[in-house]
Amino acid sequence: MIKKIIFYIFMMLSFNLNALEKNILSEIKENGELRVCTTAGYAPFEVKTSKGKWVGFDIKMFEEFSKKLGVQLSMIDMRWEGVFPALLSKKCEFITGGMSITEERKKVIHFSDIIYKSGNSIVILSKDEKKYKNLTDLDQKNVKIAVKTGNTGDFVLQKSLKNAKILRFDTNADMLTAVLKGRADAFVQDTIYAFMASNENKGKLYIIPEKLNYEDLAVGIRKQDEDLLKEFNSFFADWKKSGGYAKAVQYYIESDKWMEELKR
Repeated sequence: MIKKIIFYIFMMLSFNLNALEKNILSEIKENGELRVCTTAGYAPFEVKTSKGKWVGFDIKMFEEFSKKLGVQLSMIDMRWEGVFPALLSKKCEFITGGMSITEERKKVIHFSDIIYKSGNSIVILSKDEKKYKNLTDLDQKNVKIAVKTGNTGDFVLQKSLKNAKILRFDTNADMLTAVLKGRADAFVQDTIYAFMASNENKGKLYIIPEKLNYEDLAVGIRKQDEDLLKEFNSFFADWKKSGGYAKAVQYYIESDKWMEELKR
């Protein structure tokens, strides 16, 4: 008899917990707040101005999603290693930050639909645009390709190159300078950084259209919150159809116009 009572209590608790998990969307609307955990400083996705204002592609996206839900957006800044524990312990409903979809992460969280296809791009001097059209053209003796030490592009080049030499640098700035000063023929780095470097050095750099590799970026959510995930993916599809997504990509990722917001 006692065992049956304990069993029924367990079943009741399980039912109530599941109900709470399924109603996360209602809970957000009742609280009037959508909480997103991230690490400030990953331009152009999320950056904080000197006055503490959040700026970036992800911010714009979640602001639009919050409007659809009729709630306020609360961005929570923390170290990157803390975002996953924060999500799982319900300190926030989403995590974001130019986050790549990986099989290991899929074991812990659900990912949204892909918000941006990134990867590593090859950047050369504009004067060499006709000379180097892809990595094969660059893979020659006496050609030097700069990378940031430990970057995924570094690992890809190690497997791909047979003749060209890899020059490793500790910072993006040193890597970029090596190309601008003619000490390297190209550099490989995240496509988004490639855009930023090109915009800051107008007319001097050319981004080879064919990427070195591809990475899908998305936002993360707890596995239990499938109703919220469906709501976000539905919003994201509508945002694309309306043209809002394309405008945000052009403004925040493919140009440097957004940087004016840092001065406000």
